[in-house]
Amino acid sequence: MAKNRVDTKIISVAAIWSDMNKHFSDARYYLGRAASHLKLGLSEELAPVAERLQERLGIEAEEPPEPETRAERVRVAATQGFRRVRRAREPDEQTA
Repeated sequence: MAKNRVDTKIISVAAIWSDMNKHFSDARYYLGRAASHLKLGLSEELAPVAERLQERLGIEAEEPPEPETRAERVRVAATQGFRRVRRAREPDEQTA
């Protein structure tokens, strides 16, 4: 009977460890997603500032290379579409 209790404790400790490992794995996944969203958000918010700074310093912006694969072309087209929509939603500076 004592052996069964030990086996049960070992199984329950293993189950707890497995659950905790799952939580840590999930936490790491969501932390990575949060970091990537932060990077995208910051680059999106700071893009106009960077453009104005490059313009004032006389630095020409590099043209991105042409996409080679179909997936890259679709991604570029979607990004450009989102930018057009965002610009259309912004109030015009002259009317404000």
